[in-house]
Amino acid sequence: MILPEQKAKNSKISMRKISLSEKLILYFLFLGLGTIFIIGFYSFSSTRDALIDRTFDQLTSLRIAKKNQVEIFFQDRTREMNLLSGLEDTREILRMLGKAPEKDCETSLKTYLKKYKPLTGYFTTVRIQSANGRFMKGTIAGSGIEQGRIEPNGENSQSSLIIHDEIVDPVSGNVRLFIEAPIFNDQQQPAGRIVLELPADEINTIMLNNDPKSGLGLTGETYLVGSDFKIRSSSRFIPNSILKTTVHTQPIMSAIRGEEGHIITTDYRSIMVLSSYSSLKIPGLEWFILAEIDQKEAMVPIYRMRNSIMLLSMLISVIFFVFVFMISKRITKPIIQLKEAALKVGKGQYDIDIPVRSNDEIGALTETFNSMSVQIKEKNHELQMERTGRLRSVIDAGEKERQRLSREIHDGIGQSLIAHKLRLESLLYMEDADVKEQIRILKEQFNVTIDEIRRISNNLMPSVLEVFGITLALKNLCEETEENGGPEILFQSTGELENISTKTKTYIYRIAQEALNNIVKHSGAKEVTFTLSRSKDMITFILRDDGRGFDVEDAAFEKGNGLHNMRERVTLMQGTINLVSSEGEGTTLIINIPVL
Repeated sequence: MILPEQKAKNSKISMRKISLSEKLILYFLFLGLGTIFIIGFYSFSSTRDALIDRTFDQLTSLRIAKKNQVEIFFQDRTREMNLLSGLEDTREILRMLGKAPEKDCETSLKTYLKKYKPLTGYFTTVRIQSANGRFMKGTIAGSGIEQGRIEPNGENSQSSLIIHDEIVDPVSGNVRLFIEAPIFNDQQQPAGRIVLELPADEINTIMLNNDPKSGLGLTGETYLVGSDFKIRSSSRFIPNSILKTTVHTQPIMSAIRGEEGHIITTDYRSIMVLSSYSSLKIPGLEWFILAEIDQKEAMVPIYRMRNSIMLLSMLISVIFFVFVFMISKRITKPIIQLKEAALKVGKGQYDIDIPVRSNDEIGALTETFNSMSVQIKEKNHELQMERTGRLRSVIDAGEKERQRLSREIHDGIGQSLIAHKLRLESLLYMEDADVKEQIRILKEQFNVTIDEIRRISNNLMPSVLEVFGITLALKNLCEETEENGGPEILFQSTGELENISTKTKTYIYRIAQEALNNIVKHSGAKEVTFTLSRSKDMITFILRDDGRGFDVEDAAFEKGNGLHNMRERVTLMQGTINLVSSEGEGTTLIINIPVL
């Protein structure tokens, strides 16, 4: 037989074993699972970045090597060209053009080509032309001598070496490079030009490499692009691409701006690639070099590692999920009860008391929830009472305002209209001489009545606020208060007050009306200082009087509608209101309103 005391003790022990320890296990499980994912993600990210950086370094090394080869190639050709253009034999052939017989010119050119063939081994043809357009061209092999005349186009007047390329045969796509240099006479004046033709295959020999073991893999390539965005060396993927394929990609745009670096972007085939780019330093040519490899090929080892990490993470996640699911079922019951109770509280059912079945944090939370339910019930009752009181205040204020308007219309406008009616009726019995005088009097009285109607209308919604702005409206309000027997009011305004919202202007005007009305009725003040200013994001409203003051904590004062209405308007504008007063010391009203 189990005694009641022992039963209670066993119950307490079992309650302690259920919650806190198992929750700690659950927390650590989630912590371990999160750690695995974080470590896996960090390892993947680090390895991915390292592989991408290694690929970029490899591409940059290839780009630099190819760049140096191309630049050295053109430096050698430029040096050979400068040497040929300065030879006396070259000038002699130029002097023979148009003067010596054609046969003698051809013989001289053949001798020239044979003599200087070692210097022109990279070129296919040599053309020497005079300033008047006469030219003689021959192949490096020494055959196929051609003479003729071309129209001068200004090139012969150029005194510097130039390099340019063009498509020789649009059908076959053959492209040639031409290196031209001036030939100077004895007076060091340009008298003609020597033009050497260089096949584009020489550049392709340097740039094109289809060997996967070269470091470019199956999709990598290095190629040249001109400032016109046309490719200048053969593409690995597009046949006959020179001067036909447009490369308008981000690396080229950056290289044109003089930048050098690497980026992941799309290439001229609209395929994502890792690209390393820079410009070439070749006189007369604005060429740019790129080394690229498809991102898909570069990311193959990264994807393989990602798949391994994902598989391992999923396996561990399943194990953790099964273990956590078995434990969580034992601790979710009280949480579900709290959720259901919270839903009932949300629907307005506050008479809820959840039994406490554990001594851990869940038990403490249950007790707190029960206490909160009681407090919400009490607060809800207080809010209902406060809402009823505010509604009553609004209704009373509206009723008082209607009564005031009724008195003003009845005692003022109504009596005036009756008097006008009687005076109009009396005109029927007057002599013609007196009628004009009575009409003049009636006109003046009607003007007074119209002014009274305008005054009442202005109190309801001051038109001056919309037409002339808040500053002039408040100034007029102060002047009207003085004229109606109020104290002397000194009004000042600073800052930009006219570009605030219409709602804010109206509320400030109504607050000023209410405050000045209270001063006239209750303070007995002789002088009032009214300041309205605006900073960058705040409007400050300060009203001081030298009246008798009052006790701000007086409950009887708080029952009045005036201060309540002001507080309501300030709250609607998300502002703050502060009232400072004491008996015999006057009153200061300070309101701060944010500019929204």
